[in-house]
Amino acid sequence: MKKNLEIQDFDDKKTKAGKRFTRFKTNDGWMSCFDSDEIAKLKEYEGKFASVETKEAGEFQNISKCYGAVESNPVADGTWGGGVPVVKPGEFKAAKSTAPASMYVSYAKDIFCAFVARIPAGEELAQSLIMEQSIKLVKAAKEAFE
Repeated sequence: MKKNLEIQDFDDKKTKAGKRFTRFKTNDGWMSCFDSDEIAKLKEYEGKFASVETKEAGEFQNISKCYGAVESNPVADGTWGGGVPVVKPGEFKAAKSTAPASMYVSYAKDIFCAFVARIPAGEELAQSLIMEQSIKLVKAAKEAFE
């Protein structure tokens, strides 16, 4: 995935097998790069934004290619960190109104579980009342942001 990342810091490392690599601290977290040519390019952009190609390897994000400096501010271009759209004023209402009902069900379930977890041992409360209260809280939050 192509991204614009701020290269904040780097740390040269070696794998257990002895292969050298560099970890780069970015605005999107730590990422490793194993290609020496790409590592050299990335180090030149410390404190700056660079356009890079990233690949997921298990739970890790690796940088596989450095395309060069990003000439403009990624926020002004409409993305932050490459691929994350910036919601402009007036667009938020349209974006949130398309939320699926399953999302609200999930929120109500999470609130319900939190309430039930706080009930002292031996004390009984009607679960239907707890769920009703959970739904009311989700509805109130939704309405507050409309």
